[in-house]
Amino acid sequence: MKANKTNVRLPMGRIARAAFQIETMRVDCCEAAALLMRQKVLDEAELDDCARLDDALAEAHRLLRSTIARITIARIKRRIQAS
Repeated sequence: MKANKTNVRLPMGRIARAAFQIETMRVDCCEAAALLMRQKVLDEAELDDCARLDDALAEAHRLLRSTIARITIARIKRRIQAS
């Protein structure tokens, strides 16, 4: 059987879109927290949940963006070296 030597394309566009969607979810968490803060009776547990979700999304966003950047830089370096 002959090995297929075509380049496999990573879904970088979809991954970048996912990073954008994570940022949008963080905005949603902030809006939910703002609504909670405007209530007469503060639900601290819900507010804490918003904060924890925002922290998790922030970490995922940072990780995804830095990984995308490292992959992009590695691709550029490979192209330069191949030239």
